[in-house]
Amino acid sequence: MVSSLYNEVLSALKSGGIEDSQFEADVMFEEVFGRDFRLKLMTGQLDRPETEAESSSIQSMLERRLSGEPLQYIIGRWDFYRGEFSVGEGVLIPRQDTETLVETAFKLVKDIRTPKILDLCSGTGCIAITLSELLPESKVHAVELYDEAYQYLEKNIAEHNSRVISHKLDALSEESAELFQNLDLITCNPPYLTESDMRNLQPEVAHEPETALFGGEDGLDFYRAIHTIWKKSLKAGGYIAFEIGATQGEMVKTILESAGYSDVRIIKDLCGKDRTVIAKSS
Repeated sequence: MVSSLYNEVLSALKSGGIEDSQFEADVMFEEVFGRDFRLKLMTGQLDRPETEAESSSIQSMLERRLSGEPLQYIIGRWDFYRGEFSVGEGVLIPRQDTETLVETAFKLVKDIRTPKILDLCSGTGCIAITLSELLPESKVHAVELYDEAYQYLEKNIAEHNSRVISHKLDALSEESAELFQNLDLITCNPPYLTESDMRNLQPEVAHEPETALFGGEDGLDFYRAIHTIWKKSLKAGGYIAFEIGATQGEMVKTILESAGYSDVRIIKDLCGKDRTVIAKSS
């Protein structure tokens, strides 16, 4: 019976150390039985044996998850802000933490008629695409270097029918920065995990690309480089907005203040943790 299969999967996830096992079991079963799986289960619509195809799909997802593969990669997409984004091997999974960066960025430029925005280290494009949707008159560009991530960037732009313009460029290259001028806003969710963080990754996070995670010994390499390389691309009074690790706020603030940026502020997320740092170009 479908209900028995669900209980077996839930038990296996719990035994496998999956923290939010009920949520993950629900997501897997929604993939096979529809988004209204819970309602069908409660109303008896699934009081039947599962088909061979249904059982095979569920067992495949379970095996992949118990091997440490992220649920998001298994499903192939994930929710972010008001949309859904395709994900898979080679690209960073969108996280709710990053919604703080999007909301902060939106507030910085919402009163500009046609803001010119650039998203660095764009990955899935979730930041750039969401800002483009929130700001219909904006001109948004997204920069991503790595092939696998860039494929997801282009895929998500197409799936969202987005106006975002993608560029396969290195965010740490001065030649890349020379291609953009008079930007109102630069956003960036850079790699910011430390060497210590990388040694203690959860199994599912270890599946994500190291190039999107590792920010050097102290996690701050990209902050030190990007503000210098891209400062001339900002117009006077333009902003740069970074996502940060929860303990990095004061360090990134100091880096930006020392480089001559003004109005440097740390923005907290909904959990009260430091999550975004913004700074104005002079």
